[in-house]
Amino acid sequence: MARPTPTGSPARSTPPAPRPSGVLFFVHGANTTSEGLVENLARIEDQVRDRGWDVTVVGPEWRRHSDLRLGAWQKSIHRRGRPSPMPVPVLKAGIRKDAVMKLVTNYFEDRREALFDALGAQMMADVIGYQSHRESVHRILRSELTRAAKSAGGRPVLPVALSLGGIALVDLLASWPEAPVEACVTVGSQAPLLYTFDAISSMPYDEANPPYLPVPWLNIYDSRDFLSFLAEPLFRRSDGLASVVDLRVHSGKDFPKSHGAYWELAPVWDAIATAFTWRRTTPLTVREARRLGFEARTAPAPSRSE
Repeated sequence: MARPTPTGSPARSTPPAPRPSGVLFFVHGANTTSEGLVENLARIEDQVRDRGWDVTVVGPEWRRHSDLRLGAWQKSIHRRGRPSPMPVPVLKAGIRKDAVMKLVTNYFEDRREALFDALGAQMMADVIGYQSHRESVHRILRSELTRAAKSAGGRPVLPVALSLGGIALVDLLASWPEAPVEACVTVGSQAPLLYTFDAISSMPYDEANPPYLPVPWLNIYDSRDFLSFLAEPLFRRSDGLASVVDLRVHSGKDFPKSHGAYWELAPVWDAIATAFTWRRTTPLTVREARRLGFEARTAPAPSRSE
């Protein structure tokens, strides 16, 4: 697992990845509005421009054009008039799980609509509805990815997918081995978790002999982002082969802000630059994969005094 360089520590000199040239195909996540997509694309384009990359950023609004829908969920919520003020108990014995759950339950008993607003009803609908509307989502992404590849002029197209977009991308590539890409990146994605639920149709769960994507896969996660999960331990095969490597990054932000903080982190862009150099290969061991550049940033070399 890659370790970011601590702030202020001198890193070992490693050959920098060549300046990327190609198309960054952004696959947005759940609950993304047109305005939200424009904002995310602007953040990504700013980072690409600041780094002087010869990279075009495209991002289809796949959710809006799919069959994903959200009904009148408010009608299913119990209401009991104006919620009464709730005293906060003094936790003399420390913060115990049962005390925390009692506090949360008492608060949200008459505020369930606020709870769903906080969680994001549309996000929940997108994640749950993906299984029912998978074909419409894949149809849009397949068409847009093919169009991007035709417009790339022979340059590589690197799909970079956030959150639910990572689920859709992994599912799509596993069912489309001839997809016009050489590698893929998931960021803050729940794809590994859904794989353990046997909920990715194109990648049936198999602990002894797990499947692998037809292209190298980098999975970026943040331990403070509770919607991000590790993939490497799940897809490491008994024959020692793997096609995915995890990269842990540190935003330092609290959840849920940590879920949207990836684009401002330098190690994320180091990793994406490296992923632009990857090409389809036969499955590698994790050690071989790291030697080819899966590890975007190495830990500092220990000093002689240590």
